[in-house]
Amino acid sequence: MYQEPVQTGAGAGWLPDPARAVAGGPEDLGTFEAATGGPWPRPSHLQGDARFMAMALREALGGVGLASPNPPVGCVLVQAGEVIGAGAHTRTGGPHAEIVALTEARRQGRDPAGATAYVTLEPCCHQGRTPPCADALVAAGIRRVVAGAIDPNPRVDGGGLRRLRAAGVEVGRRVLAEACEAFHAPFFKRVRTGLPWVTFLGHPAPSLAGPDPVFRRVQAAFRCAADAVATDLPTLRIHALRLGDPWVDPPAHRRLRRVILDPEGHLEAAHPIWEHGPCLRAVAGLRAPLPGVGDLPCGGRSGDLDLGALLGALADQGVGRILFEGGEALGRSLLRRGLLDEVVAFRSAGAPAGPQGCGLPCEGTHRHRFAVEGGAWEIYRI
Repeated sequence: MYQEPVQTGAGAGWLPDPARAVAGGPEDLGTFEAATGGPWPRPSHLQGDARFMAMALREALGGVGLASPNPPVGCVLVQAGEVIGAGAHTRTGGPHAEIVALTEARRQGRDPAGATAYVTLEPCCHQGRTPPCADALVAAGIRRVVAGAIDPNPRVDGGGLRRLRAAGVEVGRRVLAEACEAFHAPFFKRVRTGLPWVTFLGHPAPSLAGPDPVFRRVQAAFRCAADAVATDLPTLRIHALRLGDPWVDPPAHRRLRRVILDPEGHLEAAHPIWEHGPCLRAVAGLRAPLPGVGDLPCGGRSGDLDLGALLGALADQGVGRILFEGGEALGRSLLRRGLLDEVVAFRSAGAPAGPQGCGLPCEGTHRHRFAVEGGAWEIYRI
């Protein structure tokens, strides 16, 4: 059920489960929101339909990192100005957000008949692993449905709203459309291109004092939002990465795929990375197998890695968001192939602004600035 997040004090207030893993203060919600493309509109700053759609977006945060390859949709049911049910889609094959919200309302003894449903993405109208949500809303007697964005899936693509109208349900659309479309951008990209959303987080130079705790918090937020995290051998060795999942007490179906870019198969079998759970190794051809390691052959014509093929293979495994962590060489390789969607850069004094601060020769569109313990971080859309 939606609750307004705490804005002051030491507690984190309402946070989706992955955000709880980032740390314990109110600013952590902002860090996790940044990792999902936010900040997202605050319900307390809005009125009417926009306020309830903002609540649905907050619910949807709870599905990030869990629902892929499905979108992490949020839904809020409102009756006479009161929220009677809310929920998010958090697992492929599990109930969609609309069903979660209807179930929540009934669990509290509330009849959803006559209510308005606010959904970040239009209800589905096809039989997949679950029945059509449009039919469930009609059967529940929902009077009005407000959708933030249209589902580009060819099996839906406005069909959910058309089915609702045909059943006599009033339909509203494009409420907080820009925010809803931005939130669901990774799903839209995967539907349209077959590739996951790609974020690059540049690693700072190694320090004798060990990992920067502020960087680790930002890193944790973006890993929590991702379905896969990848790095190359230089970064793995310089920073002694383990590519661990920082999520605290994750659901059983949460799976952060760890990917090592090792085109020549040089990473030794005794490396500690293999001791921390299953890994995938992206190689440029057939290599000697390693126990417990899955190989993804992604060789390009010049003998190097075909990163586009790697992304396609990961998308086929259900990856909707992937976080690449590394240095300038890895970032430039992704940029040169046109595979980057966004860059996360620390804004240090005297450093070039934008992606150039990570050594990437591009401008990017400034998306958002957020602060962690006084440090300024910026996200740029490529």
